[in-house]
Amino acid sequence: MQKPYREITTDVLVVGSGGAALRAILEADSAGADVLVAIKGEFRKSGATFHSVAEVGAFNIPDGAGDPEDNPGVFLNDILAAGQGMADPRLARILSEEAEDTLRYLERHGVHFEREDDHYLVFRACFSSRPRSHVIQDHFKPIVKALGTEASRRGIRVMDQLMIVNLLAHQGQCLGAWAIDAQGDSVLIRAKSTILTTGGSSQLFAKNLYPSDITGDGYAMAYRAGAHLVNMEFMQAGVSVIAPFINLFGNYLWDARPNLTDRDGRPFVQDYLPEGLTLDAVLQQKERHFPFSSSDISKYIEISIQKAINDGRGTDEGGVYMDFIGCDFDAILADKTRSIARMWPLTYEWYKAKGVDLYKDKVQITCSAHAINGGLRIDADAQSNLKGLFAAGEVAAGPHGADRLGGNMAVTCQVFGARAGRAAARRAQGMAHVELADPLAGHQAFMDRFVGRGAQSLEALRRALQKAANRHLLILRNEAGLKALLETCGDLRRALLQDTLIQTSEDWVAALELDNMIEVAGLMAKAALQRTESRGSHYREDHPAPDQAQEHNIILDHGQPQGFFTARLGDL
Repeated sequence: MQKPYREITTDVLVVGSGGAALRAILEADSAGADVLVAIKGEFRKSGATFHSVAEVGAFNIPDGAGDPEDNPGVFLNDILAAGQGMADPRLARILSEEAEDTLRYLERHGVHFEREDDHYLVFRACFSSRPRSHVIQDHFKPIVKALGTEASRRGIRVMDQLMIVNLLAHQGQCLGAWAIDAQGDSVLIRAKSTILTTGGSSQLFAKNLYPSDITGDGYAMAYRAGAHLVNMEFMQAGVSVIAPFINLFGNYLWDARPNLTDRDGRPFVQDYLPEGLTLDAVLQQKERHFPFSSSDISKYIEISIQKAINDGRGTDEGGVYMDFIGCDFDAILADKTRSIARMWPLTYEWYKAKGVDLYKDKVQITCSAHAINGGLRIDADAQSNLKGLFAAGEVAAGPHGADRLGGNMAVTCQVFGARAGRAAARRAQGMAHVELADPLAGHQAFMDRFVGRGAQSLEALRRALQKAANRHLLILRNEAGLKALLETCGDLRRALLQDTLIQTSEDWVAALELDNMIEVAGLMAKAALQRTESRGSHYREDHPAPDQAQEHNIILDHGQPQGFFTARLGDL
């Protein structure tokens, strides 16, 4: 028997409420569209943009503030160099040319960028050739506060605690979405345009820098609806503090040459270095970027940490120890040309406020998942191959590649959030709602897959998936491990659908999130298996070198016989 549902209509549906969402919301509203925001958490208090895991947020603007020779052309070259043939040059050019406008927009809405005297405080972030990362204190919360305040002032319609389950797709178009509300009841949202801003999927990993609600929902539902995903084998993982608190470990801090020891206080990195390679040389390269990359010898920091943990040398919390005891800070801080000298006062005070004195205390560090570089394949308007389905922020791919410049994600959210909002509003103004004969059938069949009367714990299944992904997908990848992860995904999905207890609306959200995480783990593992080389953030132990013959993108499409096809994004 079909269960009753309620129906809502809107011009533009925005799923999410982070930086990309808020910019899309404001642009679509300014263009005259009726906008509805759906968020499974609380508006203005959910998502990755709101979740502070660093003392500062980096926001790349090629305005010459850090180097008068910097400009959008230099910025574009840096993006493409980091992308290693995997970034879409058209989208990268848009990002480089429209970045500065986003800073002015945010400043007009009250976002404060740090200054030294009468000029912006900037530093050179990961993979960049110039210092262009403008600094926002408290990571990116100020963006959410400023743009969220404006959205609330305008009275834009918001539905909190609404879990989007699937997109409503028909004949190559997205016509809205199905959701369940806080009571577990079904809701059909008819929308002329839908914008996904659901973030990435870093909760897939046992160690991550993301809030608990970032579970790959956008990737999974878009893939099921027929949207193309690209670059899903590329992600950002890197060193983070895990105790006594969780924090991203800024790449400039490696300049101080911290001490790294295992659970018993023994240095360990040297044990995993190739013959002839020194720890100092590796640390010198590690200053260049936070994320793990197979592209240079800095990779042995993350590789050694992960192998030490896998070998049983980690702490009970799953980390190793790091400290700055004995480091020559007098010399380090005297040279104001070094990024650590400019950033140390902010960093030191941030840690001190959390109970850590970096001059004398040890902290635990590990390798943690951060952002996914892949996502929905979009065009210049941020529209996917499904007409009416737009994507912005981490859920979208294109302006990033095998590696991504530090400080680019927040800018990308603003540039393509704005483009998505304007394009979605234009589309909505030129069409009527499409009527379907039986929209409920597909939603009911999807929900009926869950038996919901078993005994296994949803949380235990989630932990099992995270453990497997951490071991086989985070840093160290090889054919056997990736195939083991795919097998684990199959086992966990069978257990989820047939042998879990689902009683409350909270159980339903947990079950749907786990289903999405399993879907995305399989997609990432499949892409990683197909790329039999190492390139940027994708490292195959069994194929440790890059292969120029594989300089093409892997595009996941469940409509293809093999589930994927290959192409160059710039040629599509």
